[in-house]
Amino acid sequence: MHGDRGMTLIDTIVGSALMLVVFVGIAGVFRLSVDVVANNKSRATAVALANERMEYIRSLSYDTIGTINGIPSGSLVQNESITLNNATFTRRTLIIYGDDSRDGLGAADTNSIPTDYKTAKVEVSWSSHAGNRSISLVSRFEPPSGLEIACSSPCGTLAFTVLDAASSPLSGARVDIDNTSVSPAVDLTTYTDSTGKATFLGAPVGSGYQVVVTKSGYSTAQTYASSGSNPSPNPPHVSVLNNQTSSLTFAIDVLTAKTVVTRLQSTGAQIAGIPFRMVGAKYIGSGPTVYKYDQTLGSGGTGTTTIPNIEWDTYTLSVGASTGYDIASSCAGTQPQYLPPNSAQETILYLAPHTTNSLLVDVKSAAGSLVPNASVRLTRTPSYDTALTSDSCGQAFFSSLTAASTYAAMVSASGFTTKNVTGVNVSGTTRLSVVFD
Repeated sequence: MHGDRGMTLIDTIVGSALMLVVFVGIAGVFRLSVDVVANNKSRATAVALANERMEYIRSLSYDTIGTINGIPSGSLVQNESITLNNATFTRRTLIIYGDDSRDGLGAADTNSIPTDYKTAKVEVSWSSHAGNRSISLVSRFEPPSGLEIACSSPCGTLAFTVLDAASSPLSGARVDIDNTSVSPAVDLTTYTDSTGKATFLGAPVGSGYQVVVTKSGYSTAQTYASSGSNPSPNPPHVSVLNNQTSSLTFAIDVLTAKTVVTRLQSTGAQIAGIPFRMVGAKYIGSGPTVYKYDQTLGSGGTGTTTIPNIEWDTYTLSVGASTGYDIASSCAGTQPQYLPPNSAQETILYLAPHTTNSLLVDVKSAAGSLVPNASVRLTRTPSYDTALTSDSCGQAFFSSLTAASTYAAMVSASGFTTKNVTGVNVSGTTRLSVVFD
């Protein structure tokens, strides 16, 4: 007869593992239950806060329904933080005018009063273990006896459209409007709808409406004030005219990043401490031109400079003569270089000793791609005739030239028809782009 078998180490391990799985599952269910109960409690509190505010609005007379520094103006607080049941809530109240289609919209309004009614939106948001939560209530308020009431003072309409880099409507973009020069003063925040629009009827007539548009993780677009350094801003602050609509379109998109590396052309070795200027193509003023992005970077570190959270744009990189260098080649892509939204781009600048006059030639196909290993011959009668081969970046750099407009370039490459360019003007640091037909 066999004796009873005792528990082995394997039995103990397997049993412990099974118990651990069971208890972990129970703990997870318990935690989920706690989160659900806590969130339901917070949601119930949020609903109560929203209802409380909405009922208060219903108790007000029509002409007093509005927010402090809002459009329309009133005594309601736009944003407030409330702590209840050990949780913090943000309550946001937005009051806007609405235009009823029954008497025509905008310029087609039969009584020329587009401010037909008011819409109140009360949103309450809070944080939970699952992330940010919110609830909102919306109600429409009609004037007494259904009669439209014109603005108490001359007013017009502000209409904004927000697009992304592809010119598609962008919903949920934040629009901040501020103007302390009108009475009552305006300082409010709203968000674009599904069509990328934010419209304010009944805005007090006046100039100097400052508008800032952004979204989390996106670039920022805004209006600008006239100043000594920017006498002709683009776009300027907005003006509202009586019974007129002031429209403006903004473009923002996901922020991006660019890394710039400086290397010696002769050896390819990385070189630090070379400042470079980075300028975008977008401008915010003219006469003189004021660029939206214009920075000098890269003066320290290891020769690698990363610029995070910048706007999509076409950027030009340059180095000053004071550095002792010229850009002899730029990879990948010649200057200026387009930086798309939501991307990470690296540009390597190959530097050569500075000379007073130089020419950087980039060779491209008709499709716009750079052509390496092309023969680039630069001549000038009677004493200059030099041929170089475009590098892996599709560029050839000629230094120690004489300032003149009588240079000629002959560019050839396998599979392409030879290109001849005459009257090449060289003065200082010069660039020439040659495109094969």
